[in-house]
Amino acid sequence: MTVAILLATVTALTLQYARTFSVLEAESRHLVQTEVTGLMDRYRAGGIAEVKRFISQARSRVDRSDSIYLLESADKVIVAGDLSEWPVGVDKPGWQAFTLPARGNDVLFKRRVEAELLTIGPGYRLLVGHLSDGREQLRARYLEALAWSVAVTALVGLMLGWLISRRALRFVERASATGERFLAGGLDERLPVTGRGDEYDRLAEVVNACFEEVERMVASLRAATDGLAHDLKTPLTRMKVRAELAMLRSAPAGPEFLAATTRDIDALLKLINGLLALARVDSLTADMLQPLDLADIAREAIELYDPVAESADQNLMGELRSAPTTGAPSLLVQATCNLIDNALKHAPNSGAIGIKTDILDGKAALTVTDNGPGIEAAQRNRATDRLVRLDASRSTEGSGLGLSIVAAVARAHGGSIVLEDNSPGLRVSMRLPLNNEAQRPHRITKRDPGRPVSGV
Repeated sequence: MTVAILLATVTALTLQYARTFSVLEAESRHLVQTEVTGLMDRYRAGGIAEVKRFISQARSRVDRSDSIYLLESADKVIVAGDLSEWPVGVDKPGWQAFTLPARGNDVLFKRRVEAELLTIGPGYRLLVGHLSDGREQLRARYLEALAWSVAVTALVGLMLGWLISRRALRFVERASATGERFLAGGLDERLPVTGRGDEYDRLAEVVNACFEEVERMVASLRAATDGLAHDLKTPLTRMKVRAELAMLRSAPAGPEFLAATTRDIDALLKLINGLLALARVDSLTADMLQPLDLADIAREAIELYDPVAESADQNLMGELRSAPTTGAPSLLVQATCNLIDNALKHAPNSGAIGIKTDILDGKAALTVTDNGPGIEAAQRNRATDRLVRLDASRSTEGSGLGLSIVAAVARAHGGSIVLEDNSPGLRVSMRLPLNNEAQRPHRITKRDPGRPVSGV
């Protein structure tokens, strides 16, 4: 990084130097060419005598500039000018650059001259130039400034590089130490966030979010393990006790024995199927997603559960508006079926279960409502955890996977679920990212109680 800054600084200053001095040199040549043109006009008007007179007048002016004039005859004699002898090495006509010795304050030094040499008249040579000491001094100061700029840039760059590297190393050391404590079992460990909002804070926030998700998953796994052990142990124990009693009595398995055993096996299969469903959600990939409409998903789920609702003397009421999104149809159908199944279990006889799809707050939403007992506000966050049943005794029917599967499906699709009070009952809304390209005109279809589901 420091090397790149140095290269950029040197390049910029070098370009500026080249442009500045090319302009100054062009200006110097222009001045000399202007004076040469003026002297040639005088030569054509009055000959050598007029040129000599002009040079004499120019030397006598108090406000004379840094111009240099020198006129030499054909026999190498200085006729007029500022020098007592012709400069050494200045022989060829054209643009010249040379130095002249000078004395000031008893100190010998050299002065730089840039001039134009031309031949006029019968063997005369005319030298017209300007002193360029100021430009040379400017060049020297410019090069000195360039050297200082490079040195200061290098020093500041090295200091900043050292500070940045030290900060990066401190962050890595803190992250390493926090990660080691996290792996050692300290799941509440988090990286410190300074509040500056820089890249280190953003990285720390991402790492902390990962830690929080791991902590949540571990806590959920612990709770799920406890619940799974109980849900597996209870039906297996009942089946074992019934089998042992049957063996002690030496009696054949009767209808009651078979019916009870079948119920326990169904409960186990339902639990296993729920766990397999969660595994399918966790294995969701991008190539499984496709444009779809939640209204079509809800219609399919209603058709599946309409006979179940009629047998329980309950009503499924659909209000389906277009809610386009992108997802896996099978998973979304299963999530919707879970919501309807959950509502059917908790709604009273002759109760109404509402299924609604719409666009809410820029999201495709599928909402299922019931008029059952609902869930207390303090318990709603736990209701979506895996294998968590709000019945502490775990005596009610169910595996605790229904809403957790819905939450997992929504999360896998980049959405969420919202649990609210339906007064009475529960309102569960699954909200997914909207697919505007697939959006169709809104349509409303309702199923009144007693009407066939094909009308939805």
